[in-house]
Amino acid sequence: MSRIRLFCLPYAGSSAMIYYQWSKFLDKQIDLEPVELAGRGSRIDVPLYDSIYGAAQDVFRSIKEQIKDEPYAIFGHSMGSWIAFELYYELVRSGLRPPEHIFFSGNRAPHLNVKRNKLIHNLPENEFKDAILEMGGTPKEVFEDDTLKNIFVPLIRSDYKITEKYLYTAGKSKLACGVTILCGKEDKITKDDIEEWNAHVLKKAEIVYFNGGHFFIYQNVGSVTSYINQTLRNCVC
Repeated sequence: MSRIRLFCLPYAGSSAMIYYQWSKFLDKQIDLEPVELAGRGSRIDVPLYDSIYGAAQDVFRSIKEQIKDEPYAIFGHSMGSWIAFELYYELVRSGLRPPEHIFFSGNRAPHLNVKRNKLIHNLPENEFKDAILEMGGTPKEVFEDDTLKNIFVPLIRSDYKITEKYLYTAGKSKLACGVTILCGKEDKITKDDIEEWNAHVLKKAEIVYFNGGHFFIYQNVGSVTSYINQTLRNCVC
């Protein structure tokens, strides 16, 4: 197997660190590259994004020097999946080599964002807290500790704002690379919403379900990374 980079994009309110443990499970030929988004981790002083498009442009600038001569793949969970989707078009416009494969995880097809019935980002503080904790993935200490609250709650609100206000632009060319859609069996995203990703790909996407809800990637680290290993072996064997 030839070497391949795997760029991983986090979900709303999280950082690159959610992927660090994957290095224990991925093939040695896969170079794990967790991407740090603005406003968190080592980039905490960088202004937050005003749109999914702005996030994709920022990620493109941060990885473009790493993908000129080597094969690579992209993984994005939840908000990260839509950033990954728009990142693909930034890469196409740049003329750089496209990814070998993209893994879209824990999200409906991008053109279905108009189906969202409830907006979370503009809820009053207590309702916002309840909504975020109900979904999981965010420790309750984030809302109970004043220091953590002051740092992370504005970040989480901002991420949900750009996700909830994201509007897919029709007329894009279809993704020419390999595509996999990953989803939790107990997630609220419907099977039809997942199937709709195929409207955006040239070759039918593989759809893989794992036990768990929206944050199934925590419950199934071994299974998810095993699937990634096998898929990327087939890409660059």
